[in-house]
Amino acid sequence: MPSRPDFRNCVHQGIAGPSPDHILASIRAEYCLPPASLPPAPSPAARRKRSEPVPQLEAFAALARALGAEAFRQLTKDLLRQRDPRGTLARLPDFLSQHRYGRATPALVDLARLDRAVAQTERAPALQSIGACCLPPALLRAHPDLALAIHPAWHWLDLSYPVDRWRAALLAGAGTAPVPAARPVRLRVHPSRGAIAVRRLTARDHAFELALRRGDTLRQAATRADKVGGGQIGAEGSPPRDPVDYLHDLVMAGAITGVSLHPVADAAPDASASPTQEEEVTS
Repeated sequence: MPSRPDFRNCVHQGIAGPSPDHILASIRAEYCLPPASLPPAPSPAARRKRSEPVPQLEAFAALARALGAEAFRQLTKDLLRQRDPRGTLARLPDFLSQHRYGRATPALVDLARLDRAVAQTERAPALQSIGACCLPPALLRAHPDLALAIHPAWHWLDLSYPVDRWRAALLAGAGTAPVPAARPVRLRVHPSRGAIAVRRLTARDHAFELALRRGDTLRQAATRADKVGGGQIGAEGSPPRDPVDYLHDLVMAGAITGVSLHPVADAAPDASASPTQEEEVTS
Protein backbone atom coordinates (compact mmCIF):
# COMPACT_ATOMS: atom_id res chain seq x y z
CA MET A 1 0.00 0.00 0.00
CA PRO A 2 1.58 3.31 -1.02
CA SER A 3 1.99 5.93 1.68
CA ARG A 4 0.27 8.55 -0.45
CA PRO A 5 -2.45 8.37 -3.13
CA ASP A 6 -1.11 6.92 -6.35
CA PHE A 7 -3.17 8.62 -9.06
CA ARG A 8 -1.05 7.50 -12.02
CA ASN A 9 -3.27 4.48 -12.73
CA CYS A 10 -6.53 6.10 -11.63
CA VAL A 11 -9.40 5.38 -14.02
CA HIS A 12 -10.61 8.96 -13.59
CA GLN A 13 -7.26 10.53 -14.47
CA GLY A 14 -8.41 11.75 -17.87
CA ILE A 15 -11.57 13.32 -16.41
CA ALA A 16 -10.27 15.00 -13.25
CA GLY A 17 -8.17 17.44 -15.26
CA PRO A 18 -6.01 17.85 -18.36
CA SER A 19 -2.75 17.90 -16.44
CA PRO A 20 -1.09 16.37 -13.34
CA ASP A 21 -1.51 19.76 -11.64
CA HIS A 22 -5.29 19.50 -11.96
CA ILE A 23 -5.27 15.94 -10.63
CA LEU A 24 -3.12 16.89 -7.66
CA ALA A 25 -5.39 19.85 -6.94
CA SER A 26 -8.42 17.56 -6.85
CA ILE A 27 -6.64 15.04 -4.61
CA ARG A 28 -5.68 17.82 -2.21
CA ALA A 29 -9.27 19.16 -2.34
CA GLU A 30 -7.98 22.55 -3.47
CA TYR A 31 -11.05 23.05 -5.61
CA CYS A 32 -14.39 21.32 -6.12
CA LEU A 33 -14.32 18.74 -8.86
CA PRO A 34 -16.56 19.52 -11.83
CA PRO A 35 -19.88 17.61 -11.85
CA ALA A 36 -18.71 15.20 -14.56
CA SER A 37 -15.45 14.27 -12.86
CA LEU A 38 -16.85 11.42 -10.80
CA PRO A 39 -19.72 8.98 -11.35
CA PRO A 40 -22.81 10.64 -9.87
CA ALA A 41 -24.83 9.22 -7.03
CA PRO A 42 -28.24 8.01 -8.24
CA SER A 43 -31.39 9.92 -7.45
CA PRO A 44 -33.82 8.56 -4.83
CA ALA A 45 -36.14 7.48 -7.66
CA ALA A 46 -33.34 5.50 -9.30
CA ARG A 47 -32.51 3.84 -6.00
CA ARG A 48 -36.13 2.77 -5.58
CA LYS A 49 -36.13 1.16 -9.03
CA ARG A 50 -33.03 -0.88 -8.32
CA SER A 51 -33.72 -4.63 -8.36
CA GLU A 52 -31.79 -7.32 -6.56
CA PRO A 53 -30.58 -10.52 -8.27
CA VAL A 54 -32.94 -13.44 -7.71
CA PRO A 55 -31.16 -16.17 -5.71
CA GLN A 56 -31.11 -19.77 -6.93
CA LEU A 57 -32.01 -22.82 -4.87
CA GLU A 58 -28.38 -23.59 -4.07
CA ALA A 59 -28.02 -20.16 -2.47
CA PHE A 60 -29.78 -21.51 0.63
CA ALA A 61 -27.20 -24.21 1.31
CA ALA A 62 -26.88 -23.38 5.02
CA LEU A 63 -30.65 -23.38 5.48
CA ALA A 64 -30.86 -26.72 3.69
CA ARG A 65 -28.29 -28.23 6.05
CA ALA A 66 -30.03 -26.81 9.12
CA LEU A 67 -33.42 -28.20 8.06
CA GLY A 68 -32.26 -31.42 6.48
CA ALA A 69 -32.80 -32.46 2.86
CA GLU A 70 -36.37 -33.72 3.26
CA ALA A 71 -37.65 -30.70 5.20
CA PHE A 72 -35.92 -28.28 2.82
CA ARG A 73 -37.58 -29.94 -0.18
CA GLN A 74 -40.95 -29.66 1.56
CA LEU A 75 -40.35 -25.97 2.32
CA THR A 76 -39.51 -25.10 -1.29
CA LYS A 77 -42.49 -27.09 -2.55
CA ASP A 78 -44.77 -25.21 -0.19
CA LEU A 79 -43.31 -21.90 -1.39
CA LEU A 80 -43.61 -22.62 -5.10
CA ARG A 81 -47.15 -23.92 -4.60
CA GLN A 82 -48.32 -20.45 -3.61
CA ARG A 83 -50.42 -18.59 -6.16
CA ASP A 84 -48.78 -15.34 -5.17
CA PRO A 85 -46.66 -14.35 -8.23
CA ARG A 86 -44.09 -12.94 -5.81
CA GLY A 87 -43.58 -16.42 -4.33
CA THR A 88 -40.11 -16.84 -5.76
CA LEU A 89 -36.97 -17.94 -3.94
CA ALA A 90 -36.14 -14.30 -3.23
CA ARG A 91 -39.12 -14.30 -0.86
CA LEU A 92 -38.22 -17.56 0.84
CA PRO A 93 -37.14 -15.90 4.14
CA ASP A 94 -40.44 -14.00 4.36
CA PHE A 95 -42.40 -17.13 3.53
CA LEU A 96 -40.43 -19.12 6.08
CA SER A 97 -41.35 -16.63 8.82
CA GLN A 98 -45.00 -17.73 8.38
CA HIS A 99 -44.23 -21.41 7.77
CA ARG A 100 -44.42 -24.02 10.51
CA TYR A 101 -40.64 -24.55 10.33
CA GLY A 102 -39.95 -20.87 10.87
CA ARG A 103 -42.51 -20.54 13.67
CA ALA A 104 -40.96 -23.52 15.46
CA THR A 105 -37.36 -22.27 15.03
CA PRO A 106 -37.28 -18.51 14.34
CA ALA A 107 -33.49 -18.53 13.93
CA LEU A 108 -34.03 -20.34 10.61
CA VAL A 109 -35.65 -17.18 9.22
CA ASP A 110 -32.56 -15.09 9.97
CA LEU A 111 -30.36 -17.85 8.55
CA ALA A 112 -32.35 -17.69 5.31
CA ARG A 113 -31.97 -13.90 5.23
CA LEU A 114 -28.22 -14.22 5.56
CA ASP A 115 -28.11 -16.91 2.85
CA ARG A 116 -30.07 -14.58 0.56
CA ALA A 117 -27.80 -11.59 1.26
CA VAL A 118 -24.69 -13.63 0.50
CA ALA A 119 -26.24 -14.84 -2.76
CA GLN A 120 -27.19 -11.29 -3.77
CA THR A 121 -23.63 -10.16 -3.07
CA GLU A 122 -22.22 -12.98 -5.19
CA ARG A 123 -24.57 -12.20 -8.10
CA ALA A 124 -24.41 -8.40 -7.96
CA PRO A 125 -23.33 -6.56 -11.13
CA ALA A 126 -19.61 -5.96 -11.45
CA LEU A 127 -19.37 -2.19 -11.07
CA GLN A 128 -16.12 -0.30 -10.72
CA SER A 129 -15.64 1.40 -7.36
CA ILE A 130 -14.17 4.87 -6.84
CA GLY A 131 -10.68 4.66 -5.38
CA ALA A 132 -9.17 6.61 -2.52
CA CYS A 133 -7.14 8.59 -5.05
CA CYS A 134 -10.36 10.28 -6.17
CA LEU A 135 -11.99 10.50 -2.75
CA PRO A 136 -9.19 11.28 -0.27
CA PRO A 137 -10.04 12.28 3.32
CA ALA A 138 -9.36 15.96 2.59
CA LEU A 139 -11.98 15.99 -0.15
CA LEU A 140 -14.51 14.18 2.05
CA ARG A 141 -13.90 16.59 4.92
CA ALA A 142 -14.35 19.59 2.64
CA HIS A 143 -17.79 18.34 1.53
CA PRO A 144 -19.80 17.20 4.57
CA ASP A 145 -23.03 17.36 2.55
CA LEU A 146 -21.89 14.99 -0.18
CA ALA A 147 -24.08 12.02 -1.10
CA LEU A 148 -22.80 8.63 -2.18
CA ALA A 149 -23.82 5.63 -4.22
CA ILE A 150 -23.00 2.35 -2.49
CA HIS A 151 -21.94 -0.69 -4.50
CA PRO A 152 -24.94 -3.01 -5.07
CA ALA A 153 -22.91 -5.95 -3.76
CA TRP A 154 -22.97 -4.45 -0.23
CA HIS A 155 -25.85 -5.48 2.03
CA TRP A 156 -26.84 -4.83 5.63
CA LEU A 157 -28.91 -7.02 7.95
CA ASP A 158 -30.50 -6.33 11.30
CA LEU A 159 -31.24 -9.77 12.77
CA SER A 160 -32.68 -11.17 16.00
CA TYR A 161 -30.32 -14.16 16.08
CA PRO A 162 -26.51 -14.26 15.62
CA VAL A 163 -26.69 -16.72 12.74
CA ASP A 164 -23.42 -15.72 11.05
CA ARG A 165 -21.29 -18.18 13.04
CA TRP A 166 -24.00 -20.82 12.92
CA ARG A 167 -24.03 -20.53 9.13
CA ALA A 168 -20.24 -20.85 8.97
CA ALA A 169 -20.37 -23.98 11.13
CA LEU A 170 -23.11 -25.55 8.99
CA LEU A 171 -21.23 -24.92 5.75
CA ALA A 172 -18.07 -26.29 7.32
CA GLY A 173 -19.86 -29.60 7.82
CA ALA A 174 -20.91 -29.29 11.45
CA GLY A 175 -24.36 -30.79 10.95
CA THR A 176 -25.03 -30.80 14.69
CA ALA A 177 -24.16 -27.12 15.23
CA PRO A 178 -26.51 -25.82 17.93
CA VAL A 179 -29.15 -23.24 17.08
CA PRO A 180 -28.05 -19.88 18.54
CA ALA A 181 -30.06 -18.20 21.28
CA ALA A 182 -31.86 -14.96 20.52
CA ARG A 183 -29.55 -11.95 20.56
CA PRO A 184 -29.70 -8.96 18.19
CA VAL A 185 -26.87 -8.74 15.68
CA ARG A 186 -26.19 -6.34 12.84
CA LEU A 187 -24.24 -7.58 9.85
CA ARG A 188 -22.64 -6.20 6.73
CA VAL A 189 -22.22 -8.59 3.78
CA HIS A 190 -19.76 -7.44 1.11
CA PRO A 191 -17.01 -8.59 -1.28
CA SER A 192 -13.53 -8.71 0.21
CA ARG A 193 -10.37 -9.94 -1.50
CA GLY A 194 -12.16 -12.31 -3.84
CA ALA A 195 -14.47 -13.73 -1.19
CA ILE A 196 -17.67 -12.73 0.62
CA ALA A 197 -17.15 -11.20 4.05
CA VAL A 198 -19.80 -11.17 6.79
CA ARG A 199 -18.88 -8.59 9.42
CA ARG A 200 -20.61 -7.72 12.68
CA LEU A 201 -21.28 -4.03 13.29
CA THR A 202 -22.11 -1.99 16.35
CA ALA A 203 -25.53 -0.35 16.39
CA ARG A 204 -23.93 3.01 15.66
CA ASP A 205 -21.79 1.75 12.77
CA HIS A 206 -24.83 0.03 11.29
CA ALA A 207 -26.88 3.23 11.51
CA PHE A 208 -24.10 5.28 9.89
CA GLU A 209 -23.53 2.91 6.98
CA LEU A 210 -27.22 2.27 6.39
CA ALA A 211 -27.91 6.01 6.32
CA LEU A 212 -25.28 6.43 3.60
CA ARG A 213 -26.83 3.50 1.74
CA ARG A 214 -30.23 5.17 1.83
CA GLY A 215 -28.85 8.37 0.33
CA ASP A 216 -28.28 10.55 3.40
CA THR A 217 -25.43 13.02 3.21
CA LEU A 218 -22.29 12.43 5.24
CA ARG A 219 -23.42 15.01 7.78
CA GLN A 220 -26.89 13.46 8.08
CA ALA A 221 -25.46 9.94 8.45
CA ALA A 222 -23.16 11.07 11.25
CA THR A 223 -26.11 12.73 13.00
CA ARG A 224 -28.20 9.56 12.73
CA ALA A 225 -25.32 7.54 14.18
CA ASP A 226 -24.99 9.97 17.08
CA LYS A 227 -28.61 9.31 18.02
CA VAL A 228 -28.11 5.55 18.20
CA GLY A 229 -26.73 3.80 21.26
CA GLY A 230 -24.02 1.20 21.16
CA GLY A 231 -20.84 3.22 21.36
CA GLN A 232 -18.95 5.61 19.12
CA ILE A 233 -18.48 5.01 15.41
CA GLY A 234 -15.83 2.31 15.10
CA ALA A 235 -15.29 -1.25 16.26
CA GLU A 236 -16.28 -2.19 19.79
CA GLY A 237 -13.52 -1.46 22.28
CA SER A 238 -11.70 0.89 19.90
CA PRO A 239 -11.28 4.67 20.33
CA PRO A 240 -14.01 6.90 18.83
CA ARG A 241 -13.69 7.21 15.04
CA ASP A 242 -14.06 10.34 13.02
CA PRO A 243 -16.88 9.86 10.44
CA VAL A 244 -14.58 11.01 7.62
CA ASP A 245 -11.94 8.45 8.57
CA TYR A 246 -14.63 5.79 8.81
CA LEU A 247 -15.97 6.71 5.38
CA HIS A 248 -12.44 6.69 3.98
CA ASP A 249 -12.14 3.05 5.10
CA LEU A 250 -15.34 2.26 3.20
CA VAL A 251 -13.86 3.94 0.12
CA MET A 252 -10.69 1.85 0.49
CA ALA A 253 -12.83 -1.29 0.74
CA GLY A 254 -14.54 -0.52 -2.58
CA ALA A 255 -17.96 0.42 -1.23
CA ILE A 256 -18.48 3.62 -3.26
CA THR A 257 -19.50 3.71 -6.92
CA GLY A 258 -20.80 7.26 -7.26
CA VAL A 259 -20.69 10.62 -5.49
CA SER A 260 -22.43 14.00 -5.59
CA LEU A 261 -20.28 16.58 -3.85
CA HIS A 262 -23.16 19.10 -3.86
CA PRO A 263 -26.34 16.98 -4.07
CA VAL A 264 -28.73 19.88 -3.39
CA ALA A 265 -27.21 22.02 -6.12
CA ASP A 266 -26.89 19.08 -8.50
CA ALA A 267 -30.49 17.92 -8.05
CA ALA A 268 -32.76 18.99 -10.86
CA PRO A 269 -36.16 20.24 -9.65
CA ASP A 270 -39.09 18.11 -10.75
CA ALA A 271 -42.44 19.67 -9.94
CA SER A 272 -44.32 16.64 -11.27
CA ALA A 273 -42.58 14.20 -8.96
CA SER A 274 -44.85 12.81 -6.28
CA PRO A 275 -43.67 11.73 -2.83
CA THR A 276 -42.91 8.04 -2.56
CA GLN A 277 -42.16 5.75 0.31
CA GLU A 278 -38.51 5.46 1.34
CA GLU A 279 -36.87 2.32 -0.03
CA GLU A 280 -36.30 -0.65 2.23
CA VAL A 281 -32.64 -1.68 2.19
CA THR A 282 -32.42 -4.12 5.04
CA SER A 283 -33.18 -7.74 4.39
